[in-house]
Amino acid sequence: MSPQARASFMIDMRLVEQPAPAGSRDVDQLIGWLLDTLEFVRRSGDDWAGDGIHSPIHRILSEFMLPRPGEGWDAQELGDELGLSPTAIQYQLSKLNDCGLTTGINRDGWRVHHLRNGSLSNAVEMMAAEGRLVLEQRLRGLDVWLTESDSRMTIPSEKSDEMPFRIQIKGRVPLAEGQDEMDAFLLDLGLYGDRVRRPKDGSAPLARQMFEHLLAAHAPLSLDEALELWGTTRPRLTRTLDRFRAAGLAERVPRLDRLAVTLWSAISSQYDRRGGEWLAKKGGLNRIDEKFANRVVKALEGGKFNVEKCEKMFADIPARDQMVLLNLQGGKLPVGWRLCGAKSVSVRERVLARSDRTFRRIKRVAQTLEKALQS
Repeated sequence: MSPQARASFMIDMRLVEQPAPAGSRDVDQLIGWLLDTLEFVRRSGDDWAGDGIHSPIHRILSEFMLPRPGEGWDAQELGDELGLSPTAIQYQLSKLNDCGLTTGINRDGWRVHHLRNGSLSNAVEMMAAEGRLVLEQRLRGLDVWLTESDSRMTIPSEKSDEMPFRIQIKGRVPLAEGQDEMDAFLLDLGLYGDRVRRPKDGSAPLARQMFEHLLAAHAPLSLDEALELWGTTRPRLTRTLDRFRAAGLAERVPRLDRLAVTLWSAISSQYDRRGGEWLAKKGGLNRIDEKFANRVVKALEGGKFNVEKCEKMFADIPARDQMVLLNLQGGKLPVGWRLCGAKSVSVRERVLARSDRTFRRIKRVAQTLEKALQS
């Protein structure tokens, strides 16, 4: 097998969750959705409809491979048809080959490219199966790195806070000089971002340091805590943590362990500014209970309302009711980031479930696209 043929079996794809193009049978829109989901064409906005139909990779699919799925083309032939150099065409073909949608064979001195197994549905099915298997194997590294912790998951998850799924899936290659398995894992799953920023002092990149912290943590990590640990800026810390969220490895939850101190701060501040009557009525204390409101105001008036007193007084009040009260006081509960499970298997299953959902959408769109081409 030639080096080129071997390279076609090294999976390297990106998955970016997109809203399903419900009801659409427009061929160009469906191809555009597919290219966006596999991140072949970078977008500056959120609207995929009608964009990129003149891009080379879109035209390769819409004018050649999809209408004639059983045929093959070399870079010279496609270049002549599209008015581009063979080098430019080869670059587009390599992206299709890397993700597993197409492959190539040597024929008469040329590399001939074609959809795998003769149809888009077959190609997508093979791509999804291989992509999922590679992702599952790469995630097994968590079995070694993750510290099991039931206390990590004490705060309930909030599925409404999910980010659109986004991950890179790349087969493992031999480690580069100075690289270890975790470094390769973060790089190959796209968790370092588009550019790896390696500190000049030789320490690990920020994403590596934060990932190691999350792997060992027993409680969510807040931005304030992250600032104390690594300095830098809030936007950079948030971007790094949200890459783990988008990949399904981490989630963001309210820091209920900080609820008492945050509520104390908000109530004390509003009492100093507006007084006890406002706290009881517009501040929402009466929503809980009038007698309870009077006890809180009395403690404030006597200078006895500290964090410990606040925690004791609100101990029997449900956390959700406390959060509503905090909102009425103009306060905001800090959030924290944590891995999505107490054990490695839970995190792995969460990531695979998100990838499965995206692959299912790709399969449905591929079937719709084939029907649209046949009509």
